[in-house]
Amino acid sequence: MDSSLEAQRNYYTNQWNKFENANAYELQRMALTLSYMATIDLPRRPNICDLGCGAGWSSGVLGVFGDVTGADLSDLSGAQQRFPYCHFVSANILEWDFPKAAFDLVVSLEVLEHIEGSKQAQYISIAYQALKPGGHLILTTPNMRTFDAVPGGEQVLKKQPLENWLYAKELHQLLRTQGFMVARGRSLIFGEGRRGLYCLTNSHKVNMCMQSLGMGPLWGWFKSHGNFGLHLAVLARKPLSASEAR
Repeated sequence: MDSSLEAQRNYYTNQWNKFENANAYELQRMALTLSYMATIDLPRRPNICDLGCGAGWSSGVLGVFGDVTGADLSDLSGAQQRFPYCHFVSANILEWDFPKAAFDLVVSLEVLEHIEGSKQAQYISIAYQALKPGGHLILTTPNMRTFDAVPGGEQVLKKQPLENWLYAKELHQLLRTQGFMVARGRSLIFGEGRRGLYCLTNSHKVNMCMQSLGMGPLWGWFKSHGNFGLHLAVLARKPLSASEAR
């Protein structure tokens, strides 16, 4: 698949123009985003950036809780019509003249993996610079370890022009390198993967047994925090000061 910038812009513009409803995976990622938001100290009307907002539906949800700016490579005229209470910017995020230290929260849902590997640090740096001191980043991205556990994973799971998945350790290191303090990390969306321990975590019999023994919640916690899900999720914070960062 052509991975040039123009091909990506055309692909995503066509993709998002076909938008009808968010799917079950998107619902789970948004539910986790909202649960993370409920645990952090936000102003009554926070300033939120949806960094790589796609079809704009996530901006629409976030716009219920704050003033939202959604940015994406694709043409966002459709998103602006669907969600007029949000502000949308069509731009290459890596070249966007974004407002500095302006946001209380940056949300990035399934965007990092579509950035060239050599430029992923730049993308994280943009999120960092866009945040006010003490502001938070909520980010989800596919889990490379789960990809490794899926037979024929490249053909099954990698479907967009650019797919640069990370392992949990790489993601956390990338965030810390750009100055973030990682507060929480877990995975979500289970059932993919058949190799190694995934044979157990995705086994219907094992999961039913854990439920019958009353260990379902503990087993779910192990799968989530052991990063056996299809996607990784992190809550990170920009330090209030240089001394806090140290």
